[in-house]
Amino acid sequence: MSTLDRYILSAFLRIFGLVLVSLIGVILIVDFVEHIDAFVDQGLTPTLVVIYYFYNLPSFIDMSLPMSTLLATVFTLGTLNRNYEIAALKACGISLYRITRSLLWLGVFLTVFQFLFQNFLVMPFNHKNKQMAREYLKPVRTPTVLREVIRQDLNGNIVVFSQYFPKQNRGAEVAIYSFNDSTLQQRWDYVRMNWIDSLGVWEYKNGVQRTFSAGGEVAFEKLPEVGNVPLTLTPGDIEKEEIRPDEMNIFQLAKFIEKKRILGLNPRHWITDFHFKIAFIFTGFITIFLGISFALQGSRENLAPAVGKSIFALFIYYIFIMGGKKVGNSASFHPAYAVWAGNFILLFVGSFLFWRTSKR
Repeated sequence: MSTLDRYILSAFLRIFGLVLVSLIGVILIVDFVEHIDAFVDQGLTPTLVVIYYFYNLPSFIDMSLPMSTLLATVFTLGTLNRNYEIAALKACGISLYRITRSLLWLGVFLTVFQFLFQNFLVMPFNHKNKQMAREYLKPVRTPTVLREVIRQDLNGNIVVFSQYFPKQNRGAEVAIYSFNDSTLQQRWDYVRMNWIDSLGVWEYKNGVQRTFSAGGEVAFEKLPEVGNVPLTLTPGDIEKEEIRPDEMNIFQLAKFIEKKRILGLNPRHWITDFHFKIAFIFTGFITIFLGISFALQGSRENLAPAVGKSIFALFIYYIFIMGGKKVGNSASFHPAYAVWAGNFILLFVGSFLFWRTSKR
């Protein structure tokens, strides 16, 4: 690494660390003020509050990274520009790309770091945090109905409840799938299933059985109007909380989506969430890329316009990516196109601004 790269990176990292710690502190204080009544009402001890924020810390860091990289880029290059160091480097024949190369590579590193950080630290800690919040901060309520509940029986069969009513221990539109490896062999569909507590069995009403042959033929059989379903699952197993899709990392979410597809369910919402998780990882690189141009345009003496433009650009990016997520959940566009549009637009704008800045 050259002396120039070390000089720019050291200046960047000093500002980045200061901004990151400051933003995390602000987020923590705001969150504490928002939840202090709940802490007091639920009688949480100081130890539990510390544990709660320990699980929140990776999420706070993840939230602060885009703004921290953006402001650190603007202040680092803006200061160098104000001190005429950028002008001196250009006078020596050093291009803008060479001056900012270390920051661009840092943006690539941040993208890889965010991918690993989000999937192996943020999401597991979020799951723990939400479990703790549900246990200590929110009153435990039995939901009226659970939708699209997917469970696996001890014999390996997949059981899907389109609707499950916990208070009545009753399922509606229930499907049971039997697989051999990844090949569907049999499927049972029941209009309704009720748990008979005295017998410890599930009773179905109005069921059909389908058997799938290797040649693609389907044998259809109507079952007796009432009968028992040989399941080892109990109502407690069905109501037992599993990791929720919005708390999964992208690897878990990909498996969840594939399971939904195999079972014939619509995974569009989670496909959108999958692309959103990946697209958001690139914010570190995008903010550095945009920050370079904003820092070196305009007045050397006043960085306020550059900071304002940068924050506005980040705000626009959030509108694009969050709006894309909403559009992706509808049937208007493919989820990937909707979510990734913001990234491509901002990268195009950043490339144009970088080219124009390099010509100055």
